[in-house]
Amino acid sequence: MGRLLFLGASALALALPAWLAGEFHLRFLAEILLIGTAVMSLDLLVGFGGLVSLGHAALFGSAAYAAAIVALQMGGNLFVVLGTGIGAGVAMGAVMGIAVMRSSNLFLLIVTLLLGQIVWEVGFHWRAVTGGADGLRGLPALTLVGWVLNGPRALFVMSGLLALIAYGIARAFVRAPVGLALVGAREQPLRMVALGYSIPRIRLYALLASGGIAGAAGALYPFLNLYVGPQSLHWSFSATMIIMLVIGGVGSLWGAFLGSAIYLTLQTYVSAYTDRWQLCVGLIFVAIVLLLPHGLASGLRRLRGVRRA
Repeated sequence: MGRLLFLGASALALALPAWLAGEFHLRFLAEILLIGTAVMSLDLLVGFGGLVSLGHAALFGSAAYAAAIVALQMGGNLFVVLGTGIGAGVAMGAVMGIAVMRSSNLFLLIVTLLLGQIVWEVGFHWRAVTGGADGLRGLPALTLVGWVLNGPRALFVMSGLLALIAYGIARAFVRAPVGLALVGAREQPLRMVALGYSIPRIRLYALLASGGIAGAAGALYPFLNLYVGPQSLHWSFSATMIIMLVIGGVGSLWGAFLGSAIYLTLQTYVSAYTDRWQLCVGLIFVAIVLLLPHGLASGLRRLRGVRRA
């Protein structure tokens, strides 16, 4: 019964904006959903594995570039684009996982930062393939069985469906034995090793799952504005996703979308009035860390518990 209510509420949440919102707001909501999906994939590492990564933009951005390059060469078939993005995200997650599977804490942070910047350097300087600083433009519209999916309404619906599917996959992962083992490796690594678990292998599985989800979101992202640039690979975007995650709630999958919505809303609307919109983000970030250390999702959950009591 709870699942049916969740699916019904999700369908209504997708149908109302798709019917009532304008083109700009539909693209804006689609961006929130796609970046929120990428932040949720980061939460698998940070919230459940205790693996803070500054190279997560490499997973998202490499998938975006791979999908854009394939679309320019072969057309915008939705299944091909998604498959390419997921494959690129998983491949990049495997590379990063092999490099950091035995790392932890500060060393892991530095290694992911270096790997992410290597990917950014390739994207920025390999102009013949990636377009360099100019990025890739003029992407074809996505197609699905002969349907052209180039309108903001279609992009919003696709982004919403992708976010729902990704949420279901991420939730199944954290509830599966591998997800529980990931949490155990974070809390009691020595005990997990004594029980016979391979912590490097568990971390690799987490990075593969995270890379696949981030790759799926990255595959659709270039088609929102028919452009992808090297900023989607830069470490600063990884730091931005961490800020979104902390605002929404580390360890809360749906909190990733909440943090993404708050950050992007401030970036889009407050920046129209002042160049110091990042100051507002910083104040909100500090307030949440001090007052709600587990994020807004935890605060909303606590408020709901108080109301029930």
